[in-house]
Amino acid sequence: MWDAVPAPSELLGIVGGLGPLASAEFLKTIYEENPFEVEQSGPACVLLSDPNVPDRTQAIIQGQEALVARWLEGALMRLRDMGARRMVIACITMHHFLEHIPAPLRDLTVSLVDLTLDEVSAEGKRWLILSSQGTRAARVFERSERWRAAEPHLTWTSPAEQVELHDAIYRLKRHGDVTEAAVLCERLVRAHGVDGFIAGCTELHLVTRYMRTRPPQERLRNIDPLYLVANRMPALVTHRYALKRSA
Repeated sequence: MWDAVPAPSELLGIVGGLGPLASAEFLKTIYEENPFEVEQSGPACVLLSDPNVPDRTQAIIQGQEALVARWLEGALMRLRDMGARRMVIACITMHHFLEHIPAPLRDLTVSLVDLTLDEVSAEGKRWLILSSQGTRAARVFERSERWRAAEPHLTWTSPAEQVELHDAIYRLKRHGDVTEAAVLCERLVRAHGVDGFIAGCTELHLVTRYMRTRPPQERLRNIDPLYLVANRMPALVTHRYALKRSA
């Protein structure tokens, strides 16, 4: 019988499946952004890809949040029990439910919202936030204590554009065809006259990965929180990268 192997000391837990294609690509991004000479020196991650959770946007709009919060708490507990030192929720809308999670689990969770707003403040420029309707309705970004510093650099889609974007995100979630979503992102950025976009829905990680395959002069500038996480490992996992928890 095999002896139990202890969990790595720098294990990142990922709450995935929200949707599955985006979190699977995020795991791939981690290894692409953290090259290693031998596989044993690569980052240690555990991806819990479980799509069996109610739609987050619908739960927010319909005021049926308790079931989603219980699911999230259970997922974070499973990752913690596997030895995860830090955890990432690969869904921006799901961050709305963090306020219902016990503090010890919240404190282990890297906020994609906080990472994004910190990057906006550091970069300057003007950015268009592209998100799901659930994130927009719940004011997930605006509730962060970092919002005030970042707000002068940010703008939102119009109501009609938001509906169009949300529908495109859900088609991307189902089929993984990035072409339509990429064209829409480009059109919205041009329409608003901004420097680039915020990938305020993790499904758009599929789009930012696709855009990186283009020649540099054709790439649309963006801030993608999943790339921020990948580029800051292992400092995030070992707590060397300080994250002040939002109130």
